[in-house]
Amino acid sequence: MKVLHVAESIWGGCGTYLNEIVPLQQEALGLAQVRCVVPAQHVAHLSRIEPASLSLFDRPGRLQGLPKLAAAVLREIKAWQPDVIHAHSTFAGLVVRSIAQVLRWPPIVYCPHGWVFDVEQPRMVRTLEQQVERVLSHRCQRIVAISESERVKGIEAGIREDKITVVPNGLRDRPDVRPAAWDDARLKVLFVGRLDRQKGIDVLLQAVQGLQEQVCVKVVGEAVVGAADPQHDTSLPHVTFLGWMSQDQVAAQMAACDVVVMPSRWEGFGLVAIEAMRAAKPVFASEVGGLVEIVTPDTGHLFPVGDDKRLQQLLLDASDERLREMGAQGRRRFVERYLIDRTSEGLLSIYGDLAGAAR
Repeated sequence: MKVLHVAESIWGGCGTYLNEIVPLQQEALGLAQVRCVVPAQHVAHLSRIEPASLSLFDRPGRLQGLPKLAAAVLREIKAWQPDVIHAHSTFAGLVVRSIAQVLRWPPIVYCPHGWVFDVEQPRMVRTLEQQVERVLSHRCQRIVAISESERVKGIEAGIREDKITVVPNGLRDRPDVRPAAWDDARLKVLFVGRLDRQKGIDVLLQAVQGLQEQVCVKVVGEAVVGAADPQHDTSLPHVTFLGWMSQDQVAAQMAACDVVVMPSRWEGFGLVAIEAMRAAKPVFASEVGGLVEIVTPDTGHLFPVGDDKRLQQLLLDASDERLREMGAQGRRRFVERYLIDRTSEGLLSIYGDLAGAAR
């Protein structure tokens, strides 16, 4: 069985997903049996995938890159003849499923990695996006939801219930990461993600305003196009901005912190949460999307979306003993539920069913 993964962008969670999934699938199916179509500009983020397994396309920008993505996928299908195509996120799903309207293609698996219509936007735009996803759902054989929340939202948008299968995200275990240097007696708070409205960096910065005696914060990530860059705010001397970091560097920061904060306004899953749990760190997160399924009272705290006052109080009330207890419980929950092996097995089962039916 040959599997072709297609991604229009691999910033953030999608890149982590491919780094985790593809090596396991190559181990199960054979190195030459799994390939990826990805943008050349992002390839450095796929550190765990053999370069020979990658088919690159030029992505000078999102809109300019879409025709190049379509051409690269067409070339791979003609030359390599995969048994299953797995499209990741909105734009890859749009390109692959749109072409499948007119060409006879192998079975298509589509993973939204968070529905586009779940983003904050005008109701008219959201309704249009739901209609497009509903139409395109007929041009793929299976939709993989990364959380139960994502499955429910897809059904509410009018997608057939039997079309959607939940395969939760996972990560490989890394029990022996060396902590980064972070020598500070204050509460050590870590944020990992884009510095944009979705990830809620403004909520965290507002929550720690004036708390320089009690907390110190490290922020991994950078502002994206259209997002305000908070790095030059001189009122936040206790906040350090580290920019983008490799997965190994992020793991080292997590090993050193006391708590990971995820103040997202919407979130299909929330890989950062299970990265924290893998490192035996508690998670303080917004009560939204997949985070509601991941974070329990034993492993962290949930707070209302955008509620910086509640987050501030949670940080002030945090005790070393309770944080250690929640971290230990989170570690156990990670091992029980979120190891990447389960994710890979679920996907391979879907591929096998679809490839067998196609044959």
